[in-house]
Amino acid sequence: MGILNWIKKKDIKSEFEKTFSDLKRMGEIKSNAKRTYELLAELDFDTSDSQSELLISEFNNIQYQSNTNSFFYFYFPIVTHILYYKPKYEKEILGYLIAPNFANGDTETKTLIPLIKSAMEFKLSDNKNYLTQESQNWILNELPKLEEEVEREVQKCWKELNE
Repeated sequence: MGILNWIKKKDIKSEFEKTFSDLKRMGEIKSNAKRTYELLAELDFDTSDSQSELLISEFNNIQYQSNTNSFFYFYFPIVTHILYYKPKYEKEILGYLIAPNFANGDTETKTLIPLIKSAMEFKLSDNKNYLTQESQNWILNELPKLEEEVEREVQKCWKELNE
C-alpha cells in the first residue's frame, strides 16, 4: 500500500508542478512569486492561519503586469486553488478574477460567474493541467454561491473607475 500512496502523491505533485509552472518560472525573477509557489505547494485544509496569511501577502505582492487577459489567466489557477482550501480569503483575492473581466467590459454579476466557468472549460480544453482538481471543484461548486461577493467586487471596480 505504501508504494501506491507514493505513486499517487508523485502524480499529484507533478500535476501541481504542471499547473503552476508559470508561477514557478516567474519565481526565478520575483521572490514573491517563488515564495507563493512554495507556500501554495504546502497549502491544504490544515494550513495554519499564519502560513495562509503569509501566502496571501506574498501572492498580493507578485504584481504581475500584463494585459487584462494575461493577468486573469495568470492569477486564475492560483486564486481558485487558494479559495478551495481557504475560502475565508475571498475578500482579499476574488478581485483578481473579477477586475480584469470588468476591465474587458463584463460588468454584470450575472454574466461574470458563467464567464469564469467558460474560461475554465476553454483553458482545460487546451491544457488539461491548467487548473488543479481543487480549482475546478471550487469553480463548479463554490463560485456559483458567491453572487453577493462577486457583486461586491463589481461595485469596487465601478467605484475605482469613477474616482
